[in-house]
Amino acid sequence: MGIVVSIHRVEMKGGPAETLAEAKFIANFGLERDWRSRKGRGRQITLIEEEALEAVRATLKMAEISSGASRRQVVVRGSSLNDTVGKHLRVGPLLIKVHDLCDPCKNMETMIGPDARRAMKLRGGICGRVIEGGVLRPGDAVTVLPIA
Repeated sequence: MGIVVSIHRVEMKGGPAETLAEAKFIANFGLERDWRSRKGRGRQITLIEEEALEAVRATLKMAEISSGASRRQVVVRGSSLNDTVGKHLRVGPLLIKVHDLCDPCKNMETMIGPDARRAMKLRGGICGRVIEGGVLRPGDAVTVLPIA
């Protein structure tokens, strides 16, 4: 079982990531007021492991990676996310159907630093659809649900 470490929203394309004390996720839509959220979209929520960001930081020999720089909405600790593709996650009150890995894009070079895209390969997190919404907070549990 993992835990939610932080939550981030980007209100406009290319805008700064804002760290949130809590965030409302809406079923079949995504994070309220995040520019990427849309009804019916497969990437309604994105998650990344804090451990992956730490590995990227070490690989790039950086002092730190700023909060929200990965552009993923939810940072978790203690949960291996790559193994959850095709499964359901309970993240606090949310029920998420995990669709795919979230491959890092060239934007990582700007947001994190040179060579970040390569360093994040297979560590870019996951994306999925919000099946059940609710208010998510840091400290909420992350659980992989058994396949029915």
